[in-house]
Formats: sequence, C-alpha cells, structure tokens
Amino acid sequence: MTQALVKTSLGHIRLEFDGPYLIRVEQARSIEQGDQISQDVLQPVIDCLEGRRDGLGIPVKLEGSDFQIKVWEAMRHVPPGEVISYSELAKRAGNMRATRAAASACGQNPCAIIVPCHRIVRRDRGLGGFFWGLDIKRMLLKREGVNISHDGYIV
Repeated sequence: MTQALVKTSLGHIRLEFDGPYLIRVEQARSIEQGDQISQDVLQPVIDCLEGRRDGLGIPVKLEGSDFQIKVWEAMRHVPPGEVISYSELAKRAGNMRATRAAASACGQNPCAIIVPCHRIVRRDRGLGGFFWGLDIKRMLLKREGVNISHDGYIV
C-alpha cells in the first residue's frame, strides 16, 4: 500500500492506494510525507476532490459487507448536481427496507467524495449527516450546483 498527502481546497487529504486502486480518502490530521505515486493515478483523484471531474471512472477497491459494497456502488452512479434520499439509495442497493443500513454505509464510506456520499440526503431533503462535517457537505453540493436553503434543505 502507498499513501499520498495532497493539499486541496478541502484541506490536506490523505489518499491510500493498493496499486492503481484507491482504497481510502480521509482528512489528514497532520502534515506528513507521502509515498511517490504516479501522476496518472493521483491526478484524477485530485481533480475529483477539486470538483473538476466525477469520481465514477476512478478505480477504487471497496472492502466491506456485501450490502455496503452495493450501497457504495449505487452512490457512484448518482451524478454531480443530483441528490437522492437514503431510502432511494437503499432501494438502488437492492433492499428498499434497509434505509438505516444504507445511511450507516454512507457514514462508513472509505472513499468519501470519490464515492459521493455527500449526494445522499434525508427524505425531507435535509442535508442529513457527513463524516467530514456539514459545512464540507454543503460546500461540495453547492460546488455541483445544488441549491441549499439557509436552514440546510435542498431547494
């Protein structure tokens, strides 16, 4: 496994790769040296973090339960500028009654932003949660053209 630390508009981000596959995206708590990673592998991830491209074509290696992987794959197909509810996500992952499990999988997403859990909102169109904080979720959605009211609802 290799790591890269990149400075983005979201702050310092640590990326972990298994060969060409992205396996983890997380906020870096400290500045540290990363490994040498090919620009061909790294640049698409940086472009996605900066909002210049979607993460769908970035190779990821997702490890979790069968349902978590189905949820994460379903999230990858929500295009920029669109949002869906946790219940819709559960339905797309193959179990329309597993809304809470789908929401839990969102919170455990190892490749946030690349696997766009920020595009999942509550059924009432409220923002819901986001591991990196609601300010980042709001910023990501606004960057994609989603209109959000001052009290945190998609309009």
